[in-house]
Formats: sequence, structure tokens, C-alpha cells
Amino acid sequence: MKAEDFILIHEDGVETTVYPFLTDCETVNGTVVILHGLAEHHNRYREFTLFLNANGYDVYLYDHRGHGTDKKREELGYIADSRGWEKLILDAVDVLSYVSDKKRSRHLILFGHSMGSLIARGATQYSRLVDAAIFCGTTAPSAAHSRTGLAVTSLVSKLRGKRHLSPFLNHALFERKPYRALSERTSIDWLTRSNAAVGQYMNDPYCGFVCTAGLYHDLVKLASVVTKSSSIKKTPRDLPIIFLSGDTDPVGGYGDEVIRLFETYKKLGFSDVDCILYENCRHELLNELNRHEIMDDILRYLGRVTGTGGFGPEN
Repeated sequence: MKAEDFILIHEDGVETTVYPFLTDCETVNGTVVILHGLAEHHNRYREFTLFLNANGYDVYLYDHRGHGTDKKREELGYIADSRGWEKLILDAVDVLSYVSDKKRSRHLILFGHSMGSLIARGATQYSRLVDAAIFCGTTAPSAAHSRTGLAVTSLVSKLRGKRHLSPFLNHALFERKPYRALSERTSIDWLTRSNAAVGQYMNDPYCGFVCTAGLYHDLVKLASVVTKSSSIKKTPRDLPIIFLSGDTDPVGGYGDEVIRLFETYKKLGFSDVDCILYENCRHELLNELNRHEIMDDILRYLGRVTGTGGFGPEN
């Protein structure tokens, strides 16, 4: 059931519209906040949202700065004049704080995809509002790759300005060999094996846009900061966390970065952390050919962390 939208005003005056979808089930098992990825918007999670609603979960969604169908085209792809990466995290914390006060259930779960997973990871490092977290299609760049990315994006930002739309940086980040290797029909086939989903993405004017140099710098900075062990240690060690990724997702290094990140969390003493790599799946698991299987796995995980049944972490 779609509920009335509400607007949050952040400390710097920026407004975020939050979209609640409340379950009609008699018992509300939990409340899920969904954070979308780069160059897309919350409407792409409608099928997943309705699936969760049908199974007893309230869902809240919003669009990040520089994203969303309520924005003017010229507003897309830019975050902020300074520390945009941190503002993305603080926006999420503001939304979580509001939802935490309004939720109709005991359990608040944070789901983040791609860039949204980086923001979600940051939110668990900045606050203790959530009871479980699902990081989907995430990345964990090496320190060397982060330094290179920060140097290049910083240089372009200085030479062309932070608001410069940069096909060069888009190419450098998302058209490298691991991405091109999956380009069977289009340059974005790395998103999913579903031709229909790729087509819908390509025909959506609010998806796939080239971003500004400032946003690409914020993205690299965000990934770098939340991946540091010193940052990960700020997340409660007993927080239930699961990593979900495709084993042919170039964003996660074809699974290698995700496994390495998962192992890092375990080495740092996290007591309830799990990881699933889906065979032959690419970046957008919720748009994959076997998305119903994946959504069922997520539902079982939610059941476990909310106490309504499900599976536990691997031993």
C-alpha cells in the first residue's frame, strides 16, 4: 500500500522526498529502507518493494542527491560542492532516524545496492539505528586503486570544475575490460543478463546518465573511506550483515572484492556476517534472470534476523 510521501530537510537545507510503501498484512515483520545505486532511481525497486510488502514488510525508499525523477535533468549527476560522499551518508542516517521513529515493527533493516551499498555501509559506521544490513552489488577497491581514482577524479575536477559532465571519467570507471567483456549486445550488458531489464534501463532518461567530475570523485572517496578497516570497526560487531553479489559482477571484481571484504569483516570480529555469490549473475541481482530466487533468499534472511524464520550465517 502506497502511503503519503514526506519530505526531510537536511542540515544544509537540501530536501529529500521519502516514499513509504506499507504492508497490508496484519502483522508487520519488519521495516526495510532501500538505497538505490548510481545513475538510477527508487522506482526501479518497485517489484522488490511490492514483494516485501506482500510478505509483511514495510518499505521506505528515496532518491539520493543528484538522482530521481523529481529532479530537473540539469540537476542529475551532482552531489555537493564539498564532502558530497559524507553528505550521502548523513542523508541516509537522517532517513533512518525518521523511519526508526515512525516504524510499525521492532526491526529496521537497511538494504543498499551498488553505490547504495557503500552509503549503507557508511550509515552503519555513523549510526546504530539498524538491526541488520544487506549489502548488494558492493565493491571494495584496493588502497592503490583508490589512490589512483582519487588522483584522477581530483585532477579532472580541478581542471574542468566539479560540475563538469565527464564522459572520460565515466569511461575510466565503467568501461574498462572487466565491463567490456560482458558487452554482448550493449555497453551496459554488465548490469544483468536480462535483455528486457537492460532495455528498460537504456530507455529511462533518469538512468545511465553521465555524471559530473565531482560526483565521480565523491563515489571513489566514498568507496575508499567505507572500505578502510578503521571505518569498518565503527560498525557494531554484532550487527547481522549479509553480502550479496554475482560472481560475474565487474563492480565487485567478479566476486573477488566481495569475498575479500567478507573475510575482512570476519577477521575484524563480526559475529553474524554472511555472503552469497550467485553463479553467472551480474551486477543488478534484483533484475537478474533468477531474481525471484534471489528475492526468496533475501526474504529468508529477513525472516531469520526478525525472528520469523530463515537461515543463519555460515559456520
